[in-house]
Amino acid sequence: MLHHSLPLMLLVLFTVGCTQQENRPNEPAENNQTQTEMGEPGQLTPQAADETETVTKAVCKLQPIGDSQVSGIIHFTREGNNIHVEGEITGLKPGKHGFHVHEKGDLSDKETGKSAGGHFNPTDKPHGKPTDSERHVGDLGNIEANADGLAKVDIVDEVIQLNGENSIIGRSIVVHAGEDQFTQPSGDAGDRVAFGDIIEEKTD
Repeated sequence: MLHHSLPLMLLVLFTVGCTQQENRPNEPAENNQTQTEMGEPGQLTPQAADETETVTKAVCKLQPIGDSQVSGIIHFTREGNNIHVEGEITGLKPGKHGFHVHEKGDLSDKETGKSAGGHFNPTDKPHGKPTDSERHVGDLGNIEANADGLAKVDIVDEVIQLNGENSIIGRSIVVHAGEDQFTQPSGDAGDRVAFGDIIEEKTD
């Protein structure tokens, strides 16, 4: 009985061995497929490029310094390469008043306004008129108040910007008690009577 069963057992063992040998090549293929799906070792998944938003509008709400009672709101709009500055300021004495962008948006010193720092001047130029080729970036000249103490601001400037190195975002507007005389180093326009930080104005 054993003598007749031996060839059958050898045939079964031979068949099983061949089947296992045929299946082995598939294992690396499965591993390769998994590795391909996951990416090569050490390969970083590509990241989307950062999108830099471009600021087109900004706003500044002016508040009194000391007991000046000067306040107002100023809007900044990018128009091509220029910035259109417009708004109204109330509570001023009739006449001209220095109107500048200062380097800091810090409004903590509400008694003197000194926390706003000096004129915004990243290019280290002398003080000048808005039309001068050599001027502080923040030199916007004078605004003029009527007999009622109201000044309507309407300035188009090509030096201040809302983006890049000359961006005024995060800085401040300062209004002075007197007229900018365009003397060095900052115009002798007198005390600071109002200031406000310049922030991006979101549009829907």
